[in-house]
Amino acid sequence: MAGAMGILVILTLSFFLIPTLYDKNLVQKEIKYQVLKKYKIKIKFNDKISYSLFPKPHFFSKNISIQLNGKNIAKVKKFESYISIKNFFSINKINIKDLVFHKADFSIYKDDLIFFKDLLETEPNINKILIKESKIFFKNENEEIQFINKINNSKIYYDSNNFHNVFVSNNEIYNIPYKLTLKNDEFNKQFFFKFDSKKLRLKIENQASYNDLIKDGLLDISFINKSTSFNYKINQNSFEFLSENKKNDYNGLIDFKPFYLNANFNYDGISLKNAFNDDSIFTDLIKSEILNNKNLNAKININIKDIVNFDELKNLFLKILIEEGNINLSNSNIMWKNDVKITLNESYLYYDGSGINLIGKFLINFDDLNNFYRSFQIKKNSRKKIKKLEINFNYDFNKIKINFDNVKVDSIPNTKLEQYVDDFNKNEIKSLNKIIFKNFVKDFFNIYAG
Repeated sequence: MAGAMGILVILTLSFFLIPTLYDKNLVQKEIKYQVLKKYKIKIKFNDKISYSLFPKPHFFSKNISIQLNGKNIAKVKKFESYISIKNFFSINKINIKDLVFHKADFSIYKDDLIFFKDLLETEPNINKILIKESKIFFKNENEEIQFINKINNSKIYYDSNNFHNVFVSNNEIYNIPYKLTLKNDEFNKQFFFKFDSKKLRLKIENQASYNDLIKDGLLDISFINKSTSFNYKINQNSFEFLSENKKNDYNGLIDFKPFYLNANFNYDGISLKNAFNDDSIFTDLIKSEILNNKNLNAKININIKDIVNFDELKNLFLKILIEEGNINLSNSNIMWKNDVKITLNESYLYYDGSGINLIGKFLINFDDLNNFYRSFQIKKNSRKKIKKLEINFNYDFNKIKINFDNVKVDSIPNTKLEQYVDDFNKNEIKSLNKIIFKNFVKDFFNIYAG
């Protein structure tokens, strides 16, 4: 009995090891042919091919190239081609199954994106294409890398239940993980798109027809547990969007070449509480340094009538200008009640690796000086007539601490105020709150009057 089992094991292993007897050059040619025929992927072997029995019978090779239109678009450190166990006796009858690309570095230009489009248009089959631990380097015409997309793992397969080709990919860009799902319904000429990032708390879903040159439709977005929808129109060079919500409305235009975003957002009310704490979406976005991309340019205007967690503040106009990695907030302004208009001048938001800082200059114009004095309980003998204040600042969002410098009252420097803000900056109090701020304002005007 034991002898029979031994013979059976030997025969089984011998069967599965038949491919080791194949001419490796013929194997490479057959795999290249089938990969191109089934998946429209042209590969080039730069190293010898080998055979492995475990975990399933497959051929593998190191250092292969993926080619498109006569050029290399990817270098793959390890390639695996799994094969059917049927017809092992004839190399001409080998049938490749799943393909695996390990640690592929794609060098992609805009026109090369057709490679991924072709993958979604392959003929239906039961096999899969896997891409693992890879990177996509997106370049412009000047050979500059615009951004790098890390692929942790991707899978392209045919969903036989819904008759869709599906591309599911877990990625990371600028340290922000996200999941991308694309579905191609070739029969109905429909394309489904889903973007999901838990870190950004952002989910985008869309379904559209790809027959028309200009596509329009309705896009659903879930952002920080709130859902919204907007109408869009997309063509070869631009993307326009317009919100459905008339109360908190927004609109914008994105030009693709070169990339430029111009958008306007209007809100009746919004809370800024914890907007820049460690867990906030804005903190994650800035720390990811995605906004520092020199190829990202944008002009964003945000109007907020009511700051719901600050009774004194209202009518915030935030003007965000992103140019070559700089985040410029100059000419943004906000009202303190109806008494004071505070404008940012020469102001920039930046992340230095340890914390987020806003630097610039406050231009403070008094519309109702007497009411302002009453609000801060300034003594009557300290209520000097002034029109405007100028003061440089550096605000640390992590420490909630602000430093001041270069104080001017009605465009005139003041030595006593300079000494006061120097002492304030040296104070060991690390956190700025309403009480500290109110005391600062009271002492500021008392010293100026004295």
